[in-house]
Amino acid sequence: MAQMGFDEVWCEWIRGILVSSRAAVIVNGSPTFEFGCQKGIRQGDPLSPFLFIILMEAFSGMLKQACDIGAFNGVNLPNDGPTMSHLLYADDAMLMGEWSSFNFYNMRRILRIFLCSGLKINLHKSVLFGVGVNDAEVSSMAEELGYKQGTLPFSYLGIKVGANMNRVASWDPVMSTFKRRLSKWKAINLLIARRLTLIKSVLDSLPTCYFSLFKAPKKVIGDLEGMMRRFLWGGTDDVRKMSWVAWETVTKSIKDGGLGVASLEINNNALLVKWLWRFLNEPTALWRRVVRSIHGSSRGWGIVPCNNAFPGVWKNCASFWNKHRVNGTGLNCVIRGLPGKGTQTRFWLDTWLGLEPLKNTFPTLFAIEKSKRVTIDTRLKMVGDNRVIYWQWIRVPSSTEELAEKSSLEALLQSASLGGSEDSWMWTAGSANSFEVAGVKRWLCGSPVSDSAFVFSWSSWVPNKCNIFMWRAFLDRLPTKVALVRRNIAIENQLCVWCGTHDESIEHVLTGCVTSMGVWSAIATCCKIPRPFVFHVKDLVDLHDQSGVLGVKKTLLHGIIIITCWRLWRARNEKVFNSKNSNVVEMVTDIKSLGFLWYKHRFKEGVVDWRRWCLFDVM
Repeated sequence: MAQMGFDEVWCEWIRGILVSSRAAVIVNGSPTFEFGCQKGIRQGDPLSPFLFIILMEAFSGMLKQACDIGAFNGVNLPNDGPTMSHLLYADDAMLMGEWSSFNFYNMRRILRIFLCSGLKINLHKSVLFGVGVNDAEVSSMAEELGYKQGTLPFSYLGIKVGANMNRVASWDPVMSTFKRRLSKWKAINLLIARRLTLIKSVLDSLPTCYFSLFKAPKKVIGDLEGMMRRFLWGGTDDVRKMSWVAWETVTKSIKDGGLGVASLEINNNALLVKWLWRFLNEPTALWRRVVRSIHGSSRGWGIVPCNNAFPGVWKNCASFWNKHRVNGTGLNCVIRGLPGKGTQTRFWLDTWLGLEPLKNTFPTLFAIEKSKRVTIDTRLKMVGDNRVIYWQWIRVPSSTEELAEKSSLEALLQSASLGGSEDSWMWTAGSANSFEVAGVKRWLCGSPVSDSAFVFSWSSWVPNKCNIFMWRAFLDRLPTKVALVRRNIAIENQLCVWCGTHDESIEHVLTGCVTSMGVWSAIATCCKIPRPFVFHVKDLVDLHDQSGVLGVKKTLLHGIIIITCWRLWRARNEKVFNSKNSNVVEMVTDIKSLGFLWYKHRFKEGVVDWRRWCLFDVM
């Protein structure tokens, strides 16, 4: 380690840890005597991964030195790109180079020297791949080296390498993972609130690894969301259940009137935009240098360089970045350049002055521009405090429109300035002007269609099963008799199971029936508010705002209204399915007791006892 540049004191510390390490064996639940470890450190010691990284750094240095002196020929990328000889991740190592006996001979020598570190190579897990080499030659060399023969495509770090990800069949690992997870959970035995929690916490994140690299086909997105939709509404592949709310509504955020389930397409697109942001902000990163060398140094007219002759992951991503629009605005408008020296930001094609690229603001001038990919420093220079503009036209601007645009552009450039720092980028679609995937998702969703004044507001202290019920009632998406007939489901009659005189709609069950009106009258008396006159579910949702109570009591009343509606629906179901009659006194008692338990254990502001709860005296 001293030869690697580590201080002698640090080396003594590490040597002391290795020498002083001791262990004991547990026999029948009791540890035996301690004994010194002859090699290495104890298993699970937090120092172990650091030492491993140091050794792999030495291995990386050996390969780089071998390439520098010509002892190993890596993969030379065009356009002055880097030479790729190896990639390291945790305990996985990928060596790459030209297919030649010279390379294989020296590779074995390097690996033999590396064995002096004390680490061993697992030959049973080592695989040899040949790109553009016939299978017989690959098989012969793999047998000689003691490796297994690999075939394309193969899996590396959980991602398929060499597969055409535009094909639906290439997404089978993700589909099978979804099916395995869903098979472990029986949707019929879980409440909708628990199914929603599983979808948000597990199913949303399962395809993240693939979505962060590949543009998923439409059919894959549709199939995955179809499984999520069936699971949410209690169905399976074998048992189909009615989807009561459109998936587009379900995938909206709660504040916009949905359930907050992430749209897989939005997730996929947002994760891909992160790579665009990294490409613009990591000019020295290895992966960026590889992409630039393969797809050319010029970015063309697009926001990133893309050589259409090389199909694959980058071409699909670049096509999305260049073509995707949200309300008519592209990514080149929301990612704004902040010029420093002006050597990286393009004068006409990047957004740096104004709200869109200059080619869109001054189209006639752009048409006669000689070098359309020119950077800012070529056209604009600072001479002291003065700005000097250098134009290069195919022909001199002569028309009235061209002269007017030239005058406007020169006036606009008087407000621009260059500095001594490097160019940088800013995400302008968020309020904080900082890039984050969550902000990209919000931008991709666009402006919400629904008016926020007509969006159901969830209560913070009642269970989600009650909030979800009220959300469905607010949208009139509950299986009342009227709703079932509207969906062409045959039933004997549409009359209310309580009064038997009116059609059973959600408004009648929750507000118009004699039973529900009796419950609301008793709840108004308990909460010390005027007797409510409601004719629609929306009136119930706004009742806590119209009642005149303030502060914590307003929050409390909001939850009580939701619990009351939930208990009314539960009593209706008990009558339909179990022929059980619930009177007003019984329902009001349940509302008060359940509300007290949920409020006491879920609401964090203040403490209340049963007596004060019954008196609606929470503060």
